[in-house]
Amino acid sequence: MFTLYERKNRQKSNVNIFVMNYVTNLTKENLAGERIGVFFGTFAPLHVGHQAEIYKAAALNDGVLVVTSGYTGDRGEQIGLPLRKRFRYLRQAFADEWQIKVDYLNEDGIPKMPDGWDVWLDKLLGIIKRNIVNKNAKITFYTGEPDYKKEIEKRLGDNPQFRVSLMDRTILNISATKIRKEPLKYWDYINRVFRRHFVQKVVVMGSSNSGKSTLIRRLARSANSPFSDDFAAIYQEESNVADSEMDIKDYSNIIQGQYQANSLEINSPANNGLAIFNGDAISLQAYSNLLLNQDERLQLKHLYNTIISAEEFDLILVIPPFSDPRRKVIRFTGAAIDPVAYYQELIRLIDFYGFSDKMVVLNAKNQTDDPAGYYARYLQALDAIEKYTSFDIEHHR
Repeated sequence: MFTLYERKNRQKSNVNIFVMNYVTNLTKENLAGERIGVFFGTFAPLHVGHQAEIYKAAALNDGVLVVTSGYTGDRGEQIGLPLRKRFRYLRQAFADEWQIKVDYLNEDGIPKMPDGWDVWLDKLLGIIKRNIVNKNAKITFYTGEPDYKKEIEKRLGDNPQFRVSLMDRTILNISATKIRKEPLKYWDYINRVFRRHFVQKVVVMGSSNSGKSTLIRRLARSANSPFSDDFAAIYQEESNVADSEMDIKDYSNIIQGQYQANSLEINSPANNGLAIFNGDAISLQAYSNLLLNQDERLQLKHLYNTIISAEEFDLILVIPPFSDPRRKVIRFTGAAIDPVAYYQELIRLIDFYGFSDKMVVLNAKNQTDDPAGYYARYLQALDAIEKYTSFDIEHHR
């Protein structure tokens, strides 16, 4: 079964780009064999340098255990990548690698280094044992830090079951520290699963027939970036439901469908650090607030709050009402809403949720040869992306 959004895009592209073979780490068997590699680190984020060494370890061993470690408030969590999120992203990154298994080591409660080495290594050895079949397998630890190699070797002594290999960091001169400081500069080095965390997210809001979809398409193509469709329009078309006929179930489907549509663009291989969205929970809430009664609005409140808190936009571009006598109504869905009332409700909700500092109203002055202001709004939007995000749109144009 496909969602409406997936079916729509399959029709447009004529390829099964959203048909995924789900491979889960949850059912992976323990690593078997005589030689097991153990690759540990913070992975905030995972980058191509890590990957190269992990694949090297996979080629030289019967299996590789990748262990992300960290504690509350560590350098990963400081940028919004706490330990459990890193673990889940790593598990997804290696989901189709049956020779590679992922686990995590929680360092909360362990003395800070260098005082915590004994406890830390003991926990790591326990994690290794629960992930391998042959408890007597030869274990090779892989690390890029000479000090780590020294500390581990000091504690393992002459035990022939263990050895420590120092990675060659000169092969790929990249580090997680560099990426954390300037993620878009080093975008090509970030693992695709982890890129979602660093993408700059821009949403454009406006009433029906305001030129929003056209503006989004042109902005995204100016930056060679992905953009989402208006899921509400797709849903109403395929469900054959008019504005006045939509009920709570319809709104619930659209809220979640738009979130999925936006997420697909964030996770798209075409993502170059910027994604632009044609729909979001605030836009839809402004719409439903003007059409539903109070009881219905209350029933949707929790879902709206949940999705809005997860969207985390970097920039909100709002198209105010404007006059264009030459423009024909090209979309009847949403046309039942008065543009001025809708705009006022949008502004109210953006302020209510605390996003006013991320909002830019596209109110650039009209020129003689641009009476409706389409080109003026386009230029203003480009400038706003440059100002409010770290994406260098001029470099990509």
